[in-house]
This record gives sequence, structure tokens and C-alpha cells, in this order.
Amino acid sequence: MDRYDKGGVKARAKKVLKATIFGRFSLTNGTVTLREEDIQSNKLVQVLVYMISHRDITVTRNRLSEQFWSDNSKNPESALKNLMYRLRNMLKIMGPEEYICTKSGGYRWNPEIPVETDYEQLEEISGEIKKQPDGPARKELCRKLIACYRGEISAKLACELWLQPQIIQYQTAYLNTSKILCDIYERESEWEELEKLCRKVVEQEPLDEDIQSWLVKSLQKQKKYDQALSQYESAKKQFYKNLGIGMPEKLQEIFQEVVTGSRMQITNISGIMKEAVEKEEPSGVFFCDYQIFRQIYRLEMRRVDRIGISEYILLLTVRRVGSLWERNVTDTGLTESVAILEQVIRENLRMGDVAARNGPVQYVILLSACSYEAGMLVIKRIQKNFLKKVKYRKVELEYELEEVSFQWEDQEKREEQDDSRELYGFPV
Repeated sequence: MDRYDKGGVKARAKKVLKATIFGRFSLTNGTVTLREEDIQSNKLVQVLVYMISHRDITVTRNRLSEQFWSDNSKNPESALKNLMYRLRNMLKIMGPEEYICTKSGGYRWNPEIPVETDYEQLEEISGEIKKQPDGPARKELCRKLIACYRGEISAKLACELWLQPQIIQYQTAYLNTSKILCDIYERESEWEELEKLCRKVVEQEPLDEDIQSWLVKSLQKQKKYDQALSQYESAKKQFYKNLGIGMPEKLQEIFQEVVTGSRMQITNISGIMKEAVEKEEPSGVFFCDYQIFRQIYRLEMRRVDRIGISEYILLLTVRRVGSLWERNVTDTGLTESVAILEQVIRENLRMGDVAARNGPVQYVILLSACSYEAGMLVIKRIQKNFLKKVKYRKVELEYELEEVSFQWEDQEKREEQDDSRELYGFPV
């Protein structure tokens, strides 16, 4: 049935425009779509998004001039009028309506033309999830929100400070909902779905401890042990590179589960030998995760005590010349120098030595069957090659060398007990 206004003229149904702000910008009425790549000027995209985001108010000319021209234009008012003229002409492809109205002292998006934005849609679904109790309906809402997420904001809009609150809300809603769904998948043992979700989220949030932990666990539960270990190593590098910290405790615990779980698939000694052997012919120093290094070190402590061999542990620290290293201070030059140090270690140590990264600027090395004099020769060789490769970078290499000896936390207490037993004639 046709609808008519009071004057008897046939009334048109209002079309709702859909604006995609995140991912690549677009504005569509269902028939015609105006895409980011169709708009030649970054400023046109920015002002259009600004008007859509502030469509409930009249934006003054002064506010627009200060926001988009500041001190970059000799005549911001003239520049604003020219841009609004171009913007209106551009929007004509959407239809004959007046999309941006001139008001006293400013401009306003036509309130008769409704717009739905992607970030507002996400906020609405996020609100529904918070109200919904656990169950299939909440799970589906989570999936719906994640399907709506389009990734990071366009480069044309990324530097706009006025858009930061929406960016934060958008990303926070996506991450929080992802964690809710991850928890559901874990409780329901849907490990394949958990892996798919985590792989998608980790592309946007590679430094989130919870997501990385769920991803490694999902692989472990599917017995994809090699992939789990590879993901753990990848996460470790991300934390070192971007945050300058070691692996979070939660990830370390899951890593231990992976190492333990991978043994369950071995059924005989030939299988153990086949699984344990290296895929390529071994050469040079053995690099491993710090947690594995700790276990190897404990084994070597027992071995040197039992058979009386000499081994040394070496700690290498890269730092700026003439300054003490601070854990939270790193820069590009320092990061590049640490990468060079790893290369030098790989090139100058023997097969049988063990090395691991310890924090953002340190490496710890176990020199097997090595005397103090031989250890010092190793240090001199590493220093020489390191300084040769770092070239113009003003960095230096600090070292500490200690002999491996059998120690434990309560050693002092045992020594006191031994002294007491010897005093009273008891065998020690």
C-alpha cells in the first residue's frame, strides 16, 4: 500500500545508508557504493567520516577548520567551503538528496537520512552479549560480532585523534568477545574452532597473552605438537621484540604441557629415537628456549658433579657504550645489535654448546667440556667478531663467566648440617 504525506504527495521510504569506517571505508545505500579508492582526496574521506560520526549535532565552521586545517592553510574558511562543495557533488552518486545541510554557523548531516556504522553495530552486539546468559544464544552473538569485525582502520583515518575513542571501543569489543568465545570453545572442547578463532585474532593482537595461550593449547589438544612448539617460539619472539620481556607464566605452563604431551604418542624405543632425532644434520651451537636451557643446565650440574668434568656458563649482555642497561629501555640500534650477537654466537660456538636468549639484550651460553682459559678464548673470539659486525653502532658487549657447579636452593642449609655432623663425629 502506498504511503502519502499530509499534502497527498507520495512519500518515499527512507533508505538507511551503511558506513564501513574500519577496514576500507565505504558508504552504500544498497544500490550504489562509494568506496575509499573512488575518493581521490584523503581530506574528503576524513571530513565525510567526521560528519557521519557527528551526525546528531551541527558542527561549527570553526570546529571543522581547527580540526582539519589548523595552521596549514592561510584561509581555512575558504578551504572548508571548497571542500564541502566537492563533498556534496561527490555524494550525488548516492541520490538527489541533500546529504550535508548548511546550518547557521556550521554544517550538519541531514537528520532525514539515517546511517548505520560498523562500529556502532559492533557496540550494539557487544551490549547484547553482556546481557545474555551463558548458552547457545550468547555463543552465536559472539560469532556474529567477530564476523562483523573488519580489522584495523584505514590508513587515511588512522592518524585522526578524534576517532581514537571509536577505535579503542571497536578493538576492545572485538578482543573481549573473542576471549568469551575462546572460553566457550575451551569448555566445550571445540579445539579446532578454538584454533581457527585464535589464529584470526592473533593477527590483530599478537601480544595478547590469553589468545596466544589458547592458540598453543588448542594445537596441543589436537596433538599438533610441532605446530604448538612453533607457535610458542613465534610468540616468544614477539614478546621479546615488542615488549622486551620474557614469556608470560601462563604460556610457560602450557609449553610444559606441550612438551609432556608430545611424549604420549611414542610407543617404543625406535619411535622415541626417530621422533627425537634432528631433521637436519646438526652443526654448531644448540639454540633453545630459556625454559629448556634451565633443564639442560640442571642436568649438566649433576653430570659435572658425578664425573668431575669442567664446564662454564657464559652470560653476554649488549648495552650502549658507557651506560648501564635498563630492562625497559631498548631502541632500534640495540635490537639490531642483539640480532647480530645471535648470528655471531651461531657462527663461533661448537656443536655441544647450548645457548638461549634471556631477555631483550642478553644471551646465556653453556660451554660444555670447557676450561676457564678456553672459555676466555671463546669470549675474545665472540667480542672480536661482534664489534666487527656492529660497525658504527655505539654498543658494547659485557660478559660474565662462571664455572658450573652442583648447587641448589638449600645448599647453605645442608653445608651447615654437614659441619655439625662432622663436629660430632658422624659420617658426612
